[in-house]
Amino acid sequence: MRTASSGLADKFRSMVARVGAALHAQREIEARRALQRYRHLLEQPREALPLNEIIPVSNEKDISGHAHGLDAHERTAGQPTFEGA
Repeated sequence: MRTASSGLADKFRSMVARVGAALHAQREIEARRALQRYRHLLEQPREALPLNEIIPVSNEKDISGHAHGLDAHERTAGQPTFEGA
């Protein structure tokens, strides 16, 4: 014979199982979306180029000029360079 408390426990277990199944299904959907979103990061590169071909190398004068918002070629002789500061 079933008591009222065992019937309530069965309902609770059933509810917890449904919530667990819903969370599992949602997590599966999120994992699939993440794989689609970041697929380009997971693929193997077809042909790797050397780094110096991808990013041009600048000399030190150009780098310091850009750091101050100035083009090194446009800087006049009277402007301070702040490179030794």
